[in-house]
Amino acid sequence: MNISLAKIIPLLLGSCALTAQAALITGQINIQSGLTGGLILTPNQLGAVTSVGASPSSVVTSAEGSYPTALVGDTVSFKGFTVGLGAQAISSLWSVTDTATGGLAGGFNYTFDLAAITAVFQSSTRLLIDGTGTLRSNNPGLDATTGVWSYGILSADGTATNGVFSFQSNNVSLGVAPNPVTGVPDSGSSIILLGVSLLGLFGLSRRLKSVV
Repeated sequence: MNISLAKIIPLLLGSCALTAQAALITGQINIQSGLTGGLILTPNQLGAVTSVGASPSSVVTSAEGSYPTALVGDTVSFKGFTVGLGAQAISSLWSVTDTATGGLAGGFNYTFDLAAITAVFQSSTRLLIDGTGTLRSNNPGLDATTGVWSYGILSADGTATNGVFSFQSNNVSLGVAPNPVTGVPDSGSSIILLGVSLLGLFGLSRRLKSVV
């Protein structure tokens, strides 16, 4: 079989292009307490709270960019967290799956991994929190993306209504990849290196046949 380098190299480069098709997540998503439930604080008063409980019945109220509008109204599972500045790694702080049937985003899951809380404002009537982390999706067309997070709980007298509080949460994509690992070849480089190795073996095989 006679195969030229001119034919093989474009195929390798084409394979590299296929590995770079995923895009960073864009836009933002807003989440709030569901109508049928809220969350419990510890202690259960805004002015003294040290940790926020989980809210498994939250809902998406608006979405844009990479987040499909079909997410609006879908149930969000929201984990609890500690109130305080600094690193706080929580995988899938919130998670939501698009329940729409059909459409490009049908069935895809979207999550946010909290990395750190960067600001806290706390008073007897409000709790406001800012943080950073990574937005993710199992949509193969979307790559993990750095995002910022804002979270707020308000109460005119600082106490719960029927034992629970309500909240609002907002995430915005920063449009950059999170914490790139240096010194590790990307998938495109790996394919090129593999291709060079295969070409070397192919050349060696031809030389051996010519000797025989």
